[in-house]
Amino acid sequence: MQNERPTAQHATSVTAEEVLEIRAARGAVERERAAEAWGRLPAAPGAAQGSPRYGPADGRRLVVAARGDEIVGVSGWSAGAGRCASILLPRLERWDEETAARLVAEAARGAAAGARLIQALAEPDESSALAHVLQRAGMARLAVLAYLRRKVAAADAHLAASPSIALRRWAPWRRGKFARTIERTYEGSLDCPAMAGLRTARDAIATHRATGLFRPWAWHLALEEREAVGVVLTSAVEGRGDLTYLGVVPQARQRGIGRALLAQAIRDTARMGLPVLGLAVDVSNTPAVRLYAGAGFQEVRRRLVWFVPRERLESPGFTPAAP
Repeated sequence: MQNERPTAQHATSVTAEEVLEIRAARGAVERERAAEAWGRLPAAPGAAQGSPRYGPADGRRLVVAARGDEIVGVSGWSAGAGRCASILLPRLERWDEETAARLVAEAARGAAAGARLIQALAEPDESSALAHVLQRAGMARLAVLAYLRRKVAAADAHLAASPSIALRRWAPWRRGKFARTIERTYEGSLDCPAMAGLRTARDAIATHRATGLFRPWAWHLALEEREAVGVVLTSAVEGRGDLTYLGVVPQARQRGIGRALLAQAIRDTARMGLPVLGLAVDVSNTPAVRLYAGAGFQEVRRRLVWFVPRERLESPGFTPAAP
């Protein structure tokens, strides 16, 4: 008996409207519609409050989930200085992990064209639906960051300085010295160690300079007997001081240099006339957590940071894990 072929009555067809396509937003009109959808659709469950905002001017970095002309989901990335990018966590009309993961994977592929550090911020719940989405999209856990704050008074501008170290302010001709010292502070660091090798110290400097308002007189190279032993970088961000980076070279650790550099950041914040100094620290970096607690810093929130691992970033063609 021959197999019956389906008649037109029994045959099924898939229309363009039924096919879900994940792709970069195309053309000015669709980019504008994608930006509108980003503002309208609900945030991903577990997305960190204060995630990057996105508007029509940045539509070229949006990716969409579309059925025909209908946009049912949006993700994308925000490019930053120093070859870094932040994934804009997916927003969907109806939450679906597979679609969300495909959106994140497509955004990461787009970001990889110009970034080495591709990250996403989420609430610190590794069992959440969003965590599953990021893993399916090829991202990995980088660190849990604790965000700390300390009140700063005008009198803090006169905190005693350490007599054992000399400070040299940032200047263009010291860029190389700053970069080499920062590179050395990464050795054996407990702060986000999985980032090692992703970017150069010059990339990191570019990112730090773009954080808030750059104050060159609040960037310091620490010298001990003319040898560079550490760096402290403080900026002004949204009405507060921001300890953008503090690092000590391995040979000079456990000698109070980190404490001296932290005191300098507090002094500089007071001299900026700002009432608060903030920072972020990997909660696994126990010595740094103790240092900040001893100086009066208090935790205000936590975020779980996800990133594209180096081995995936450097794989041929960079194709994140299939959702």
